[in-house]
Amino acid sequence: MADLPPCSTVKELREHAALMKKFSEMEHADPNKVSLEGGKTGELVWQFARAGTFDFACLQPDHFDAGMRGKVAVR
Repeated sequence: MADLPPCSTVKELREHAALMKKFSEMEHADPNKVSLEGGKTGELVWQFARAGTFDFACLQPDHFDAGMRGKVAVR
């Protein structure tokens, strides 16, 4: 389980997705991500320190634009 860093806004996620698209060979070594082959499943556990609604997204090239993003509500 990893503590989630401050969440990004949709604008920041969109900008990061564009950067990842430009530098598609870039990889992140981050405990807050999971990379899977197509058709596979995995699990990621986020621990939130406060309540709120947070945006998240897949930042692999073209995935954000394809709609792989959403919100999580923490009570």
